[in-house]
Amino acid sequence: MSGDPTIAGLLPASWPWTLLGAVIYPVWLAAGVADVLVHRRDRIEVHTGTHESWMHVAMCIQMGIPVLLVLFLDVTVPVFLIATAAVVVHGWTSWRDARFADRVRHIGPLEQKVHVALDAVPWLGLLLLALLHAPALRGLVGAGAADWSWRWRDPPVPTAAIVAVVVSAFAFGLMPSVLELRRAYRTVRAL
Repeated sequence: MSGDPTIAGLLPASWPWTLLGAVIYPVWLAAGVADVLVHRRDRIEVHTGTHESWMHVAMCIQMGIPVLLVLFLDVTVPVFLIATAAVVVHGWTSWRDARFADRVRHIGPLEQKVHVALDAVPWLGLLLLALLHAPALRGLVGAGAADWSWRWRDPPVPTAAIVAVVVSAFAFGLMPSVLELRRAYRTVRAL
């Protein structure tokens, strides 16, 4: 292990990837599924029509962008800044979503706790990316030259990992939100 890259010379560089892939990402997907199940139980479509469901689809897309970038590109300054912007926009959309929903329906304690996970996980992922790619990002804080290049990952993320991330994101992230939106459209049409 002495030849493994390290973070700040202390920890093997693989631990953040393990934390991201084996803990944070599955917890994030599980929180998303839990949120959709709570919405289904509470029949949000009756109270908010399609508005809230559209925000949920938007948040899936907002977070899908940095996930895809990190899967295929080296994390350099432009990739990190796009990921940061996506996390900020996701946070703003989440705030708008909760603000809107709070006006028209009850948001119970379980849903509030699920939202904590959905809001915190992207920031934690961004922090881990910054730790993993600190040398390329140091110039952003004035400690050296920043890497502003765009390049494919070398070596690339294994195909099996890409398939696992994309399929799980679709199945447990985007698809439940799209089905929630579909249910909302059906309810609006029936009213």
